[in-house]
Amino acid sequence: MKIILQKYISNKCFEDKKIGAMNETVRSKVIINLEKIKSEVLSLLSGITVSYMDVIGIDKAIVERVSRVLRNKAQELPSLNVFDEKFYPPVKDDAENVIRYFMVMVAMDHRLSRPGRLYYACLEDGCYKGADLLYRLGMKKYEDDPEFFSPDKLSTITIEEVRSAFSAGESSPVDVEIRTMLLRDLGVKLAKLYDSSATKLLQRSNNKIRGNLIEPGLLDNLRIFRAYEDPVEKKSMLLAKFLIARGYFKPVDQPDVSVDNHLSRIAYRLGLVMVSGTIWDKIKNKEEVTFEEDILLRLTIRRAYRHVAERAKLSPMNIDDFFWIMGRSTCLRDSPPVCEKCLFKGFCKARNHSAFMVTEHTYYNTWYY
Repeated sequence: MKIILQKYISNKCFEDKKIGAMNETVRSKVIINLEKIKSEVLSLLSGITVSYMDVIGIDKAIVERVSRVLRNKAQELPSLNVFDEKFYPPVKDDAENVIRYFMVMVAMDHRLSRPGRLYYACLEDGCYKGADLLYRLGMKKYEDDPEFFSPDKLSTITIEEVRSAFSAGESSPVDVEIRTMLLRDLGVKLAKLYDSSATKLLQRSNNKIRGNLIEPGLLDNLRIFRAYEDPVEKKSMLLAKFLIARGYFKPVDQPDVSVDNHLSRIAYRLGLVMVSGTIWDKIKNKEEVTFEEDILLRLTIRRAYRHVAERAKLSPMNIDDFFWIMGRSTCLRDSPPVCEKCLFKGFCKARNHSAFMVTEHTYYNTWYY
């Protein structure tokens, strides 16, 4: 093993210093040789069982490669259509009603399915699952009764009202009781702190994502609500993305990505985020991580995508859309990934080494994401 590691290090130094000066044929042969050596090292390491440290970090080399691909494909990257009226209110609707809708829907947008219990239903206009079903049912409720999303209604909403609004057939979200609690909390605090006005909350955010004690930003104002208290701010970033894309909020600073299961899975598989020790064992074995481990992992993942956005010279919102869509269409969890369609197939760690073909870290009992 020592010989192979020395060979890899020697070749890696050679690659960094000399490869740029080679012609294309020689360069290709050297890169192939390096990849073979790297594969030998990883194969040896995967078979070793020793006591080792828990380490969570960002692989800057992978960040650079991912960023380069995205920068070159910037004009072709898919994005979320936040004006799709199957899921979101029409542009012509009153701003207060639309902002309330997004605040309520994002507040409930977490952990919709569990193992053995898929949130899936077929409606008159098609079949939906997960977030698509939640927002489709949300829009049907909004069209029937927009006052359902008002702070006055939310402050006294019942479990049965929430279950009825967001269920279809035999399918309903898990932990309806928690979602009801989150909506009540949202309604009571919007009424008391912002005179029942979601628009006023935005106005008091001083055109900032993050502010300070004197001039709070959107995240600072949202943190008072139980639905938006996540230290990694997944729901807060998702809400910010919706409000910015719809033109209701124009901050001077940039949001981060909203880290969910899709972005986590892709970060591990690509190798953007590298994990070792007992935490990596938990991820591979689908064992539930602790609250603290979940926060540490998601904070690191968020920073990795922030680096990608900066290096690719793209908005974090564009990055978030792209990887979220990729997680739903290409880098799948419950089905084999469609690697041939992946922009990163040439250097994806999971494609080259099965040890990296994980789902995401497991942490079910949360309303943070």
